Amino acid sequence: MSGRGHVQSLGPLRLTELLQRTTQEETRAAAGSRFARRLSLGRVDRDGYVRLLSCLQSLYAELEWSLEWNHRHPSVSPFCLPEMWRNELLQDDLRTLLGPSWYERAPRQSAMPWVDRLGLLCDAAPELLAAHAWALYVLDIPGAAAAGAEVARGLGLRGGAGTVFLRHISGLEGTVGRVRILDALDRLSLDTTTRSALLGEARVATGMLRELLAALDRPRLLTLSSREDTTGGAMLDASV
Repeated sequence: MSGRGHVQSLGPLRLTELLQRTTQEETRAAAGSRFARRLSLGRVDRDGYVRLLSCLQSLYAELEWSLEWNHRHPSVSPFCLPEMWRNELLQDDLRTLLGPSWYERAPRQSAMPWVDRLGLLCDAAPELLAAHAWALYVLDIPGAAAAGAEVARGLGLRGGAGTVFLRHISGLEGTVGRVRILDALDRLSLDTTTRSALLGEARVATGMLRELLAALDRPRLLTLSSREDTTGGAMLDASV
């Protein structure tokens, strides 16, 4: 058999392979960001860690709500897997770090453009939510999967408190979840136009991931009340 004939016999690429190829540049940039490198080594301060968790909580809350809202849509229902939801894990961590009023105190502004994008897709193009499931469940947050123990040690957190999310994504449950999402993506029945739109949206999602990590690497501007509260051991919302 000729080389050309062998290549043709391989058939079309799976959707997950196309997603990997389409998003590899943005994914590589996100993984190489300074924040991701510091996170993987456990070298983020308490404020930076709280900002990360706050942003992720708002993102997973919006994505998971959007998936549930559109659960009857054929391109959404395969991703409605509540046993893999991460919003509540992040809430537990933020409650540990910020106290019972964590929601009011969580600095989530850096994630708002992405949250707004998810809200738009929920209403106008739910079939593209799968692209964000790819970014947030399959790719995860660069540097986070191996950071649980290092972050806990660096911040003096004991007994897994405050690192439930990090330990989840690096454990068996996180691995099983990624496999299930990959399988669901490859089982989607999409026409050419929708598949192309999904690949384009995946580039948007991974680009937003890169931008989020870049924003987290910049110091936030604290209000007077935030500075006073930080010195007291808790952190309030900020303007950036």
